Amino acid sequence: MLRSSRTILALNGTVMTLMGLSFIIFAEKMTVTMFPSVISNPEAIQVGITLRYLMGAGSIMVGIILYLARISVRSGAQRLLLGSGIGFLLIFFTGLFILLSDKGNFPIAALIIYPLLGTLSLYVSTRKYQE
Repeated sequence: MLRSSRTILALNGTVMTLMGLSFIIFAEKMTVTMFPSVISNPEAIQVGITLRYLMGAGSIMVGIILYLARISVRSGAQRLLLGSGIGFLLIFFTGLFILLSDKGNFPIAALIIYPLLGTLSLYVSTRKYQE
């Protein structure tokens, strides 16, 4: 089941959509959690909330595209998986950089989910024979 490009595209799309919704619903909490020093600056919090809304909308868009692409031809699905795998790993390494350089906090759950989805996406995208 986890070797099918269609299944992984559906999984990636669902995760991205849920993450996008959480960016929008929990925008203020995420901003304050990631950057605790802005708690005393309402303007900085508003900037962070606005950026979370934009990230949320973008994540939902990508999630919908990935989910709908699961019904495309296998070669197209594999290319989308390759791109999303690289993207997930890029987000992971960016989060790791943010965390290690003390530029802000990054959710540990994201540090677990992103490399898993990235690795799984890359693995499935490079398989020659699929269902």
